Amino acid sequence: MNFSKNITAEYRVLADKRIASTCRIAIAFMLAIAIINAFGVFHIDPLALNVAVGISSVGFFLPTLVYDFLKVHENWIRYFIMLVMVLQSGLLYVVLSYHVILMLIFPLLLSCLYNETRYVVYTTFLEIPMILGAHLIAYYTKIVPDEPLQTLREVLLYGVVPRTLQILGYAAVCYYISARLQSLLNTILQKNQELYEDQETILTSLAEIVESQSKFTGEHVRMVSEYTAILCRGLGYSEEETWKISQASKLHDVGKIICPLEILDKPGKLTEEEFAKIRKHTEHGCQILGNAPGELLQIAAIIAEQHHERWDGTGYMGLKGEEIHPYARVVALADVYDAFASKRPYKEPWPEEKIYEKIVSQRGTAFSPEVVDIYIAHREEFAAVRRNIEQNEK
Repeated sequence: MNFSKNITAEYRVLADKRIASTCRIAIAFMLAIAIINAFGVFHIDPLALNVAVGISSVGFFLPTLVYDFLKVHENWIRYFIMLVMVLQSGLLYVVLSYHVILMLIFPLLLSCLYNETRYVVYTTFLEIPMILGAHLIAYYTKIVPDEPLQTLREVLLYGVVPRTLQILGYAAVCYYISARLQSLLNTILQKNQELYEDQETILTSLAEIVESQSKFTGEHVRMVSEYTAILCRGLGYSEEETWKISQASKLHDVGKIICPLEILDKPGKLTEEEFAKIRKHTEHGCQILGNAPGELLQIAAIIAEQHHERWDGTGYMGLKGEEIHPYARVVALADVYDAFASKRPYKEPWPEEKIYEKIVSQRGTAFSPEVVDIYIAHREEFAAVRRNIEQNEK
């Protein structure tokens, strides 16, 4: 299972939020210029300054509106935002000229926050014509006279050319930084994928050991994993987290490898002594997995220890309600559902309607009310999984 795309998408969303917060800082920067100008430090026409602050307030607030409020995180909107930033920096230069020379490179700095070279290249191609256009408009309007640049030739040679070279220099630095960070991120994603694969291999090997204990145990492991995935999706877990929990659920009974096989497959009722040994499997499971490396096996350890806890506190360990880990609450219902639905040496499988009535009746006692509600909403999916697995076993 590869979740690199999901991780990359989440990283870009974080980058969007960083850009939004940086633009809010830029609004404060423009307000600071206005305040300083009021004390006579700059000699900027108040009307021009008000226009500049108004432009910057609208433009710089756009990422916050789109990313934070509307929560739109698409590639096309990122390109549009960068276009707006470039056009805005040009307009600010027209209105305020050399007073805001730093704003010419601001879009490049923003594009660098994505740590992807394509955004830097895109912004650079927009910046070059913007530099030319901004200087020409500033020259002809002369909102803020630029004393050293009196002629069009001077504007081109001593304004446009140096600024363009500066932009290209900054672009080269931003490109290098983005390329290095992009490479680092790709390496992290690769190592993360390898870690998942290694953990899955270990988990699968342990699950196969559990399956080898008993024919019934093996079927149970696979079914519980499927039911757990249905519940996790219903609860709103991401696909990555759903996969982790459903895979880890395969080891919920790993502690039973220590239990004698004659007890596991006993056709009759267990004695108190035998049942006491069976109850120990949650403790054994936690001991087996407790010090195992990796997130997947740590999730499995929690599930192995707590999957027999009851919402009302009458489970094996006496945990109650919210004290029970959310992952264990999910697996607890999936485990019991399959126990009812499956054939065992001591019982025949229950019909769907009887299982449904039993689980619903234990809402808030044996099971989390929220998890039971998800089961109710997805009961047909449970039945479909049961039929498919049973058919494959034939």
